[in-house]
Amino acid sequence: MTYSPHKDIWIGVLWFGLIGTALIWTFFTDEFLLLSISIIALLAALWVWFTTRYHVEERDLIIRSGPFKKSIDIHDIEQIRLIRSIKLSPALSITRLEITYGYDLQVVRVAPADKSLFVKQLMSINPDIEFE
Repeated sequence: MTYSPHKDIWIGVLWFGLIGTALIWTFFTDEFLLLSISIIALLAALWVWFTTRYHVEERDLIIRSGPFKKSIDIHDIEQIRLIRSIKLSPALSITRLEITYGYDLQVVRVAPADKSLFVKQLMSINPDIEFE
């Protein structure tokens, strides 16, 4: 099952506002390098904004966000916690699920629109997941 991300409007306004301001400023200053960087940053932000998805398969959680893809074995997930964070992650919302997984306890943060269904599905595959 594929889950769309929850998108906080203020994150979009912040991202695209900063990039848009930089783009407009560099356009008027005739700085080709800065203009190019601003255009690339805008395209990257659009790519992430419109392609972030979380896909739960029989055994794996696949996280896609722009050019990035991460696959996690659901049976390696130790814990899921509901958190509020602005750390860089494949989540477009401040209210996120922090997933701890693997023998070295790696962490990834996601923000599916339907958090409860997402957690229920993961826990139906791996009932040993601890949820806080």
